[in-house]
This record gives sequence, structure tokens and C-alpha cells, in this order.
Amino acid sequence: MNTDIEQIKKVNTKLITPLIVLGCTAIIAIFTYFKHYPVSDWFIIVFASVVVFLIIGLIIEKMINRFLDVNYEKAMAEKAEAERLEEEARAAMEAEGGEDITSVDDQNITSEF
Repeated sequence: MNTDIEQIKKVNTKLITPLIVLGCTAIIAIFTYFKHYPVSDWFIIVFASVVVFLIIGLIIEKMINRFLDVNYEKAMAEKAEAERLEEEARAAMEAEGGEDITSVDDQNITSEF
């Protein structure tokens, strides 16, 4: 389960904004080039598209980062809940049996949750 949590946090979102800006601006630049706009208008259109897609890319990047943070917090809460339930079960078994159960392999118990 620990590897799942690490995989959630390892996603690199720093490439989202540049890819959106470059890809979408390239499409706009090529489209407006073939429409034979004057060069000054073409530069203004391309610059404006860079600004617009930069804003859109940053918004999308923040949304994805927040989504990953929420998933990470959820995974950590599930892990803490599993550990708490394991400790309660161990304490209940010790109270009933009166024997020490520390020889149980922790990996088997946590992998079930």
C-alpha cells in the first residue's frame, strides 16, 4: 500500500502548462498563418494565444495538483485507519487471550486492508 501512496505523489505536473501553451499556440499560429493575416496582426494573435493558453494551463495544473493532494490525503487517512483498526484488534485479542501477539507478521495484516 505504501507504493500506491508514493505513486500518487510522484506524478510530475510541471509539464502540463508548457505542453498546453506550446501545443495550442502552435495550432493557432499555423491556422492564422494560412489565413494570410498581416504579420503584425499575426504576432498579436500568437502573443494573445500564448497568454490565454498560459492562464488555462496554469488553472488546469492547479486543478490536477489539488486532485492529487486530495487523493494523497485520502490514501494517508485510509492507511492511518487501517493501522488504528489493527491496533484495536491486537489489543482486543490480547485482552481476551492474555497472551502476547507481537509475533504476527505486520505485512500480512496491513496488506489485507
